[in-house]
Amino acid sequence: MQHFKIINIHTNKVINLNYTELQDFMRINRKDFFYNYTIQRIQKTNIIEKIFFAIIFFACSIGIGALFLELLTRI
Repeated sequence: MQHFKIINIHTNKVINLNYTELQDFMRINRKDFFYNYTIQRIQKTNIIEKIFFAIIFFACSIGIGALFLELLTRI
């Protein structure tokens, strides 16, 4: 799910919203929304993605370490 950070240009107040809350907020403040606020999209990674990338990183590290040790033993 996408999350958004809305920043008030005048007060620098930050509001974190999901997509439906953002649509409601924009509908309520429709007239002057873009004069008062900036929108930034927040990328939140899934825990499964983090675990997947960690497994790949550790597997590559072990593989490179094994190649390095193999190189050292041949010398």
